[in-house]
Amino acid sequence: MAVTRLAARRLRPRTGWPVAVAVAVAACADAPEVVVPVIDLPVGDPDATAAGLDAITLRVAHAGSDADLTSQTFARGAPLSLANVPFGDDLVIHMSGTIGASNVAYGRTCTVAVTPGGTPPSPHLFFSRSVRFATLDATPVARLGGLGVDYLGTAILIGGDDANGAPVTAVERFDPATGRLGSLGQVSARDRAVEALVGTAAQRVVVLGGAIGAAGATFVEVIDDRGIDRREIPQIARIDLTATTLTDGRALVAGGAAPDTNLPSAELDVVSDDGAAVDVRKLDATLRRARAGHTATRLGDQVGAPVLIAGGVDAAGAPVADAELFRPLSDDTLASFGPVMAIPRHRHAAAVMPDGSVLIIGGLDASGAPVRTLELFSVAGGFVPVGELPAGAGVVDFAATTLPDGRILLTGGRATPTDPPLGTAYIARLDPRDGQIDLVTTDQMQVARAGHQATSLCDGTVLITGGALGPSPAERYNPPPLGRR
Repeated sequence: MAVTRLAARRLRPRTGWPVAVAVAVAACADAPEVVVPVIDLPVGDPDATAAGLDAITLRVAHAGSDADLTSQTFARGAPLSLANVPFGDDLVIHMSGTIGASNVAYGRTCTVAVTPGGTPPSPHLFFSRSVRFATLDATPVARLGGLGVDYLGTAILIGGDDANGAPVTAVERFDPATGRLGSLGQVSARDRAVEALVGTAAQRVVVLGGAIGAAGATFVEVIDDRGIDRREIPQIARIDLTATTLTDGRALVAGGAAPDTNLPSAELDVVSDDGAAVDVRKLDATLRRARAGHTATRLGDQVGAPVLIAGGVDAAGAPVADAELFRPLSDDTLASFGPVMAIPRHRHAAAVMPDGSVLIIGGLDASGAPVRTLELFSVAGGFVPVGELPAGAGVVDFAATTLPDGRILLTGGRATPTDPPLGTAYIARLDPRDGQIDLVTTDQMQVARAGHQATSLCDGTVLITGGALGPSPAERYNPPPLGRR
């Protein structure tokens, strides 16, 4: 029996581990093969770099499994070699670092396949102190606003404006499996577009809506591994609309406003993709209340999961209090549904919690004042106040990102629409005992940001980009190991 070896490049000397990582994999090929996971570390960032470790533990497991296929712990200075790992098409390599009894550092690869006779992969493993924002050796195009899309475990960065207010047309992609930031091409210049994933077997990113000056963008652009395609579709020439991926592979487009009049729309459209072309169809059903600047949140992953549409402003510029529920199986809204928000708002964010409820965060009220009251929506209980945002948290232009353990990472933003960007970050957690939201501070970002992108990656980290007036290095938040199997 031959032996396939997984090895990692030499860690930096300050980690205290002078040898390369070697992980041996049992094989039945005629000749040995070598798989090399590259250990990526923070750049010029001693607070996030995992230095002074007493021990490192290497584990290999199937993705999503808590059971290790093999595991071994190594004292400081010991050669790292892990043998007898079976082949698999869904393997994940985990690396943990401890000081005393405390687990202080963690990293994992995205899913890799190791097969007899196959080409050995070279996955990257980002290793840093846990719950830290680490600086990367990558500086994306400076963009304020714009989109960060989780696409097949990578981050695609689209749109936004530069420091002079000009639209950014460059599309970039960061791949954690290679540790590289690269270009995907160019999109048409427009502002305040939205995106969704469409398709089933092979999803693609569709970018729609937005404005070109005072006119609406009369086209959609479709992005995938092959490039960027454009299709003329005038009916979605709106801003402040939403696009929400449904469980059947379509996307729901709801509301928005005409850029020249700012009058909100009640229109509902669905975007579908048959693998060859993207189609947009206007539905007969409409929203009961025309609105723009709202949120549209899918309630779960079950077949036919409905979409909660909440907040936004009406034709008079007043926040819309009553929510609506879109039903994908019948392509309409539920007439009997109408729970009222505790504090009607717009420019807010919404995030699904582990129990299926929806957390409503931030935004502006009827007077344009910041809303710090958090609300939690459930089908049984409607909207219920569940806490307050801390004084240092952003209320507009912040990012809310779901972590692997179900908690919500809140980064940056502004305290009011005219305030400077913030570098603060908080973790929101649902307390199952009393139904309230616990908010705790976490490590601050290296750069203050507002209107930035915070994108989940396939290794469980969060990529932070944009939101600053000039070019700034990307950051990567390293959550605790919990939930990152």
